[in-house]
Amino acid sequence: MKKDGTQRYRAFIPALLYYGVVFFFSSRNFPIPLSAPGADKGLHAAEFILLGLFLAFGWFRVPKASLKLKILGVLSSGFVLGGLDEVHQLFVAGRHADPVDALADTLGVGLGLLN
Repeated sequence: MKKDGTQRYRAFIPALLYYGVVFFFSSRNFPIPLSAPGADKGLHAAEFILLGLFLAFGWFRVPKASLKLKILGVLSSGFVLGGLDEVHQLFVAGRHADPVDALADTLGVGLGLLN
């Protein structure tokens, strides 16, 4: 069965749906008591591991793309989505944007890619 462009894009649906969940929770102000400094960075990375898996699922179904391009696609799209999540939090009461959180998100995407 020949794959058309629409079928290739369907591979990204899990990543888009999961990012929707991330966006939903980023729209809320949930106080999470963390005793260790920087522990929230670990939570950011953990949250984005799954997104990395879903992005890899989509990117690795892009035909005729080299392995380097697929890896770059996963990491760059994860970086952009993490950055957008932080920008989004600028407009949520009680939340703030932190570029280090975006880097933790990208690290999580990279860890998801390794799985």
